[in-house]
Amino acid sequence: MNNGIQDRRSFASSLRYGADYMERCRKALDDAVLSTRGYESWRALDPGPACDVFLRLAALPALTKADLREHGPEGFVQRGRDVATGLAAREIELVQTSGSTGDRVTNVWYQPWWDASEEASWRLNAHASAAAVGEHSEAILTSPWCTGFPCEDDYLAMHQRTMGRFLYLSERSDPSTWSVELMDRMAAELNAFKPVVIEANPSFLAKLSRHIVACRLRVPSPELIILTYENPSILHRRQIERAFDSPIASSYGSTEAGYVFMECEAGRMHQVTESCHVDFLPFAVGHGGPDVGRILVTTFNNPWRSLVRFDVGDVVRLNASAACPCGRDEGLILASIEGRTIALTLTPEGSAVTQSAVDRALSGVDGLIEYQLVQSGPAACHLFLAAEDAVRRSVEGSTREALRGIYGESAAISTELVEAIAPEPPGKYKLAKAMELVDCDSLLDGRYAPREL
Repeated sequence: MNNGIQDRRSFASSLRYGADYMERCRKALDDAVLSTRGYESWRALDPGPACDVFLRLAALPALTKADLREHGPEGFVQRGRDVATGLAAREIELVQTSGSTGDRVTNVWYQPWWDASEEASWRLNAHASAAAVGEHSEAILTSPWCTGFPCEDDYLAMHQRTMGRFLYLSERSDPSTWSVELMDRMAAELNAFKPVVIEANPSFLAKLSRHIVACRLRVPSPELIILTYENPSILHRRQIERAFDSPIASSYGSTEAGYVFMECEAGRMHQVTESCHVDFLPFAVGHGGPDVGRILVTTFNNPWRSLVRFDVGDVVRLNASAACPCGRDEGLILASIEGRTIALTLTPEGSAVTQSAVDRALSGVDGLIEYQLVQSGPAACHLFLAAEDAVRRSVEGSTREALRGIYGESAAISTELVEAIAPEPPGKYKLAKAMELVDCDSLLDGRYAPREL
């Protein structure tokens, strides 16, 4: 039985991996599909251990958050382990991902696995390898509802926002409402705490950075700034670089899948091959393929959460050059994370436009501080934008011209000046979104598309 496997290809087969990588893939696949309840319906689709492991993976469906909710935390635990026993022994805990109600998932959180995944990601960036030694001090500027100590109606003292080597700089989740006094406090705490690493939502740190530059405040530059939780805008990154002299690296992953990609010192995103496998599903040529596509993640070495071909909901762009200047060559290497699948928009002709394509187009607009693009119909986009006072009159025309470069002259593009862009719950800033979600499956090159159950 080939279950249609000859009709599906694996991009992974063309990549270079370490000596034991194939065995880790095989073990992860067998431990999950052959022994956990959540994959029972997949077993008939698996061509079996005699087949190439990448082609076995290609023969399987994508795992969705809906699947995780349907089978619950127990459905993806490997044979011989029990969630109730693990909770009682405090070996694990249950953690619910933040986000909209329909998107939330309850995960079995196994801290040793998470720590190993994070440590493996550090080795993919020379600055992180030097700075992040596991005992280093970190200042964290993310939504407190994602990590930290939320308090929306009062302020917490510094010691109330400090946990061991971590200082959480803000208890407020909406940077658009931050007061001057709050941002002055953050700058003062950076001077007092002197973190080795700052980990931050790029939009949050950009807001603080604009304040630091505008008020000519002095703050220490850490050994490394790690951007996480959001896909960084070029504008936000540029604003951070004006306030800090630190190297910057973007870290990509998810609560479910751990650390998946890390930006190297040369600016490419490298797969964390020690902790996961990534399947790349290219879009069809008319939608940016074969260099642009979706990714599915298979996790290694987590007996409490076996994920196979998990749809993390993001679009990526492959590294176009043959090699990365940093010298690392294992696994999937990306030029960029292109943004969420829910941030995809369409041209009037129906071609896909990624969030990063919008960001690249707008990054050249002088005086633009931040923005959010909303596609309200097949040929209509509305852009909310915040701009520097000196260019407020001209920036709307400049942004419309930039967007017509990717959506075409027939697109109806409107603009609206605002004072600031607020993040969406639970505190993540969205650069682009469509009122009617794009059908991502229809964009795929059919030779790589996942099977349906």
